[in-house]
Amino acid sequence: MSRSQAYNLYTSHFLSTWNVRTYEFAAIIFTASAYPDTLTAAAIRGIVRTLASICFSSMVGRWVDQNPNRLKTLLGTISANRFAVISASILWFFIVAANSSPPSLTLSNYETIGIPTHPLFKGGIFTLILLLGILECLSASGNMLSMERDWVITAASPAGQAYDLTHLNSVMRRIDLICKLIAPILISIIVSATSTRIGVIVVGGMSAASWAVEIFCARRVWNRNPRLQELKSSGVGGELGTQVLSPVGMVNRVLQGLHRYAQDFKMYFSSTVCIPSLALALLHLSALSYSATFITFLLSTGFSLQLITIARAAGSVVEISSTVVTPVGVQYLGKARNHGRFRGRDVLGDGDGETLLGLDGVEDREGRTETGLERLGLWGISWQLLNLIPVVFALWSLSPTSSSSPESGPGPESFLPNLLTAVIPHPSPPLLAFTLFTFLSLSRLGLWIYDLTTQQLTQTLTSSSTRSSFTGVEYSFVSLFELAQNIMAIILSRPKDFKWIALVSLLAVGLSTGMYAAWVARMRGHLVHWERLGKGCECVVGREHQHLGWRGRARVLGWGAGRR
Repeated sequence: MSRSQAYNLYTSHFLSTWNVRTYEFAAIIFTASAYPDTLTAAAIRGIVRTLASICFSSMVGRWVDQNPNRLKTLLGTISANRFAVISASILWFFIVAANSSPPSLTLSNYETIGIPTHPLFKGGIFTLILLLGILECLSASGNMLSMERDWVITAASPAGQAYDLTHLNSVMRRIDLICKLIAPILISIIVSATSTRIGVIVVGGMSAASWAVEIFCARRVWNRNPRLQELKSSGVGGELGTQVLSPVGMVNRVLQGLHRYAQDFKMYFSSTVCIPSLALALLHLSALSYSATFITFLLSTGFSLQLITIARAAGSVVEISSTVVTPVGVQYLGKARNHGRFRGRDVLGDGDGETLLGLDGVEDREGRTETGLERLGLWGISWQLLNLIPVVFALWSLSPTSSSSPESGPGPESFLPNLLTAVIPHPSPPLLAFTLFTFLSLSRLGLWIYDLTTQQLTQTLTSSSTRSSFTGVEYSFVSLFELAQNIMAIILSRPKDFKWIALVSLLAVGLSTGMYAAWVARMRGHLVHWERLGKGCECVVGREHQHLGWRGRARVLGWGAGRR
């Protein structure tokens, strides 16, 4: 891949990610403006999007895998997403409040720009917005799958060269994290400075303006890369095509769809990288991030919005730094020799005078890269777990505990705060806040390092014909665990109960760490070089004996008497 192709690829991905992140946050503002007196609309929208992702993400991935023309696939997702956002923006314009000042955020008069917004009429528009939201969500997932699981892998340079897969993944994720940080801030400033309707116009206008540019950049990359122009081959394409063209009834079509859905999950669980992918999805059960639930708890415990905003920005900076650390870490940790097995094959020892795989050239570089990915991923998820432990301690100290009678003694709710008090006699609120935000931000580094390494492992260790289908199933599990987190927050809705949510989150991260560690041990044949630790201990013992020997000889020669 040349520099020109890489920058056109970055530009196309930036425009797509920017519009997705902008609408993702703006839709929250628009919903609150259209229905200011209730959370029902926001909850319905969130549930609909989550269920759509759970049910249809694997189907979108299968569609990306089976479409032979990479350019048509990517352009189709771009056009579908832009159509959904622009159409939804037009509908939002008719139901949001006229401006963003608090007095106008009421529905006492159902008049907007002279068009009567009767509740039924307004509900119909919101229903259409929900349907367009499903299209927007699935097309965004399809665009991500097509770009990250097809285009990037196909166009990337060989390992070790400029614009290889590790480098491209890091830059693409850096773009995503920067858009995730800046896009919500920008749309918030626009809405606050003008009005909600102006924000609607800006969101729709940006999508319309970037549509042609994004397609132009994608075409430039495709035209200059022969590997992208090659048609993909799918082993199941002919069979599926025959099934679609055969005159079957609606029931049979539904049964065929369910069968394919089940086959996607069967393929997922039979994959070599099922465990790392599932461990990554399980991390979304954790509420220990700057999510809506966590921010609501912080506000209820007295933290200012300004402090939370600063802490969240600091966490975003740490997240972006992971895209710089990961390529360096993969290269450094991939230099290991005699490091167990590679894809089930034993690696030759150092004395054999061979490379890591017993091979030269490309396979050796790929083996080193995979070794670096596996080892760095373990470091990343372990770093996240270790940094979340003091976060949970701080949250238990901040959460109000229910009073217990003297006869019953201290309950389990006071165990962690008492344990923290034993370590720090009188933890002050500033110290708790510093502990909470510092270690939470540091944990984000480990999370995104693990995300990047697992992404590349799934890119390289899955078949090209099922790569997007595999990731689509992963997206379904991600949405499932996010839904479970929201249900948990509904059940434990009181601020004093958030400590239990934090504990469950820590256990989920611990389970993910254990799952990935077991997988690495199975793939590499070990987790720790015990033989090297043994040699190190032998060296220490040898030096101690040598030191004692010198002391004995010193006594014989009488050197010790003079020192007394």
